[in-house]
Amino acid sequence: MPIRTQELNFRRLALLRNRSISAGAIYFLALFSIPLFARAERIRTVVPQSNLNYLSVYVAESKGFFNHEGLENETLVLTGPVAAAALLGGSVDFGGGGGSAMRGAVGGAPLKAIFFQTDKVTSYLVTDPSIVKPADLRGKKIAVGGIGSSQDRIILKYIEQAGLSAGDITRIAMGADAGRRIQAIKTGAIHATLLDPGTLSYAETEGLRVLAFMGDLFPFPFQAFATTDEKLKENPDQVKRWLRAMVGALMFVRDRPEEAAEVGIKRLRIGHVAKTAMVESIRRYNRAVAAGVPGLPTSEGIRNVIEYEVRQPLKLEREIPQESLMNLKFIEQVKTELESKKTFR
Repeated sequence: MPIRTQELNFRRLALLRNRSISAGAIYFLALFSIPLFARAERIRTVVPQSNLNYLSVYVAESKGFFNHEGLENETLVLTGPVAAAALLGGSVDFGGGGGSAMRGAVGGAPLKAIFFQTDKVTSYLVTDPSIVKPADLRGKKIAVGGIGSSQDRIILKYIEQAGLSAGDITRIAMGADAGRRIQAIKTGAIHATLLDPGTLSYAETEGLRVLAFMGDLFPFPFQAFATTDEKLKENPDQVKRWLRAMVGALMFVRDRPEEAAEVGIKRLRIGHVAKTAMVESIRRYNRAVAAGVPGLPTSEGIRNVIEYEVRQPLKLEREIPQESLMNLKFIEQVKTELESKKTFR
């Protein structure tokens, strides 16, 4: 790091101490030993939904994680397939909806998943109050985003582990509107659905029951981000800086839910929500985030991603090499760098 940059960083830390900023703020700045850049690179990151699952991106913007890595980020909201197309077209640099990107890669699209926010599925199974155990789902209607979707596959996995079969329930495609599903349960049109942590508090105020956390089923890395082969080859430094910003923001969400909640209330498109409810939602989300430096799946998790996000949806019999879908070299490097700082408990 240049001497001038080191001097400015030390001054920044001293200023924070003089202002009695929390130790956590100093912790995150010291963690990254962040250089100062004369001019920020403008990038775009796309997410499939502006909900709690992608709070980390908004935290990275609002808390300066991107800026400290020399990046000026604009966040766009596009669905997975559209996000993959935007990546291929060069209009965005990094995209959520990594499942769509990996399925595209099987067909030859030059895309790779580079980062998984969670080690587990973040969704919860919510039911009408009469359902108190998995066996009570027999003969019931369960809403999913779409037949064959990730939600659909997760529900089938849960039903199987509960000792039931797919024929014991009726799955109904109802799209992504959580409010519509909650109301459908209240009217008796359906009996259960999967919801992200951000909508659980609302569902509970409407009298619904949280039956199970889907993350307890099995290791299934979730919320993958992808970029292009060209970006990985031509601008690996930017990829690493983006990853450092995202990992730092994700740890901020995990370790400082009260402060992350303030960002969520301001930036997420979830309507009016009390801070206490937002904090509780974040804590529920954090059940799926790994300890230490998150972002790099386990070997078992990678196998499950390939099986449930790629092979099953595409109905493929052949084995699919990990390297054709993912490039985890840079998140491995970031994880090693941050762990070497010995800042983690």
